[in-house]
Amino acid sequence: MPDLLVDLETPQNEAPLYQRIADSIRADVLAGRLRRGERVPSTRTLAKELDVNRNTVAQAYEQLVAEGFLEGKHGSGTYVARELPQANFNVKSGLRTQQKLRRVALANSPVPPAFYHRVLQAENPAPVPGVDIDMRLGAPDISAFPLRQWRRIVGNQLLVARRDRMNYGSAYGLQELREQIAAYLGRARGIDCGYRNVLVTSGSQQGLWLAASLLVGEGDAVMVEDPGYLGARSIFSALGARQLPIPVDDAGADAAVVARNLAEGLQPKLLHLTPSHQYPTGVTLSAARRMEMLELAAEHGFMIVEDDYDSEFRYEGRPVRALAGIDGADSVIYVGSFSKVMYPSLRVGYVVAPEWLIEAMVGLRWHIDFMPPMLESAALAQFIEEGHFERHLRRMRTLYAEKRAAFNDILQQNLPAALPQPVPAGGMKMMLNVPSHLTRQDAYQKAMEAGVRVYDQSACYFEQEQAPNRLTIGFTALPIEKVKEAAHRLVRAWT
Repeated sequence: MPDLLVDLETPQNEAPLYQRIADSIRADVLAGRLRRGERVPSTRTLAKELDVNRNTVAQAYEQLVAEGFLEGKHGSGTYVARELPQANFNVKSGLRTQQKLRRVALANSPVPPAFYHRVLQAENPAPVPGVDIDMRLGAPDISAFPLRQWRRIVGNQLLVARRDRMNYGSAYGLQELREQIAAYLGRARGIDCGYRNVLVTSGSQQGLWLAASLLVGEGDAVMVEDPGYLGARSIFSALGARQLPIPVDDAGADAAVVARNLAEGLQPKLLHLTPSHQYPTGVTLSAARRMEMLELAAEHGFMIVEDDYDSEFRYEGRPVRALAGIDGADSVIYVGSFSKVMYPSLRVGYVVAPEWLIEAMVGLRWHIDFMPPMLESAALAQFIEEGHFERHLRRMRTLYAEKRAAFNDILQQNLPAALPQPVPAGGMKMMLNVPSHLTRQDAYQKAMEAGVRVYDQSACYFEQEQAPNRLTIGFTALPIEKVKEAAHRLVRAWT
């Protein structure tokens, strides 16, 4: 059995302890110091050697098993996987295409970054009568927001005698907020980035539009999930792109179809993915497919947009590390938002990307809104720095898990066939199976007649007539008693 050289003392490493252990073991595997099929120490043994809690080592092993680097054998221990994910990407083969993409992005940026620096120096649905329970999709529970702390922080920012908060700011966004976002993503999503890789945007949709506008031209191919997020598809349509659907199954977007398209000469500029909770099905992209997607992007020189819209809300097991956290070839553009964790009208999102792309985005952004709001950015930076953001996130995760469990328990007892199998491990919404004796349209109408607003997301499919017999509900914004009442009404309406 090998001795593991786990480094827990790397300077400036603020990642959780289990993540540092996982990173060190992964590096040993990739470097060949740990061979395929070789047994690793037990969690008890390694915890004793490192003088850490055994659960911490167990979390690290669980992470590596999920990523495909380790495998457990019942009654025998834990071993290095014999079939390793392709994590040593061959970046050289795609380097030339990447450099071309960089030139295209910079050329398409209406305001060159140098000019910008010189300038600096001189889906709300209408209410329906009779429907009193709206199971809105992706809406946070605003009643649980820590308004008292937020009011204090915003007030503090107003009281601080800093005139720069009242003047024009940077189109990159407030540096303090960019630093806090970079640190948070390192802790929560395993993304190793600095503030120079972060652009603050007016919501995630703006970030997606900026990236697509720079990299995609009329007639260019982009690959999108099928079903997929309509907000992304609308941007690609507006740009005149040719959209290639990638089917989604229980393991997420099918990497084999991406590879087949590439083999047939269909070279995309972008691949848009929602890997944490696929939109709209809720499934998680498997660890093996994550590695395949990254390898294909590195080899063929296209970029992946990782739309991580509600990855914070996972209720079972540990989250799989973000694509941007395991990308070794600068192939991922990571897009996120605070709207679903804080409140929707905040309109603060962010993009994490290579510095050259951030520079190009700033040049384009200068023509749109010039800069994000300074006061809200300063307040949010302080909110994160003081720990309120992550405490609020933990509370909301617990609250949403309770609501989800309450809804699922009622359906499990009374209408189990309506629940997807398996139930997605996270997210703020869920697709329900329509009972076999009803059509999707009939089930929708019966739900509305029962006073419950559900959502038909068949438009997310390229071939809508082939969409499965499902309807979507959101459970996060409603009080738990309303969630239970909605479940009971749906059971009565559909049985």
